[in-house]
Amino acid sequence: MKLHFPQGDHPDVELKPGKYTVGSSADADFTLEDKGLADIHATITIENNECEISIDNPARLVSVNGKLVKTNKEVREGDLLIASQLHMKLVSSDQVEEEDDNRTRIRMALPKFILRGVSGAYFGKTYPLRGSTIMGRHSECHICVNADGISRKHVQIDVEPDGLTVKDLGSSNGTFVNGKKVESGELKVGDELKIDNIRFLVQTPGMAEPAQSESGSTKPQSRTKTSSEPIEDEASGGGAVKWLITVVVLGAAVAAAWKMGYLNGIIG
Repeated sequence: MKLHFPQGDHPDVELKPGKYTVGSSADADFTLEDKGLADIHATITIENNECEISIDNPARLVSVNGKLVKTNKEVREGDLLIASQLHMKLVSSDQVEEEDDNRTRIRMALPKFILRGVSGAYFGKTYPLRGSTIMGRHSECHICVNADGISRKHVQIDVEPDGLTVKDLGSSNGTFVNGKKVESGELKVGDELKIDNIRFLVQTPGMAEPAQSESGSTKPQSRTKTSSEPIEDEASGGGAVKWLITVVVLGAAVAAAWKMGYLNGIIG
């Protein structure tokens, strides 16, 4: 048997008995970048003419024919495997490749919106949003968030023609948008979605990953000062400048008053 990459991400690979790792690290057997993959995202094992795919972290999304893998799952010829956004298919070794007839090959379009994890075990993980997406602890959810405070089916996000909508599915611990608990509402790019204590940002593909502080919270982006803003504030020396200006003005006023009084004395 061999592993076929239908989107052309990697040349087909003949699978012999053994273990093969898939991930973004150069140490992985199948290395692919910019696919939302962990360094070592999943392991494919071939033994006794049987194939199995396994993960060691439930946050690393892997599905077989649309069913999420919790720890490991058998894979048969013809099955479609998706690791994050990477598509793979197990095919027979003697399967003949289709001839290139110069037709344009259709690739899956990039999603308009993505969710990016910004806390805990989900920090840096990205999840495409297409159609209706259900998040929850159940393995059949589109985005499986395996944490104790998450309901089996926690929240639903729908891609509408004019944006995103969010709907809480009767969760125990609630759904929050920008810190406010909601039953339903809109989601916009830049909004923070929180389910229990796990936080995600709504982004578009290509947006920079937010920095994470030691406490696990995301750091706000630094703001560049404009030319109209003072270089220093009172804490950094601006107060001393204001004090000096005040002294100069008062001194000038005193000098003017003395001079006027001196002239009055001469005239008088």
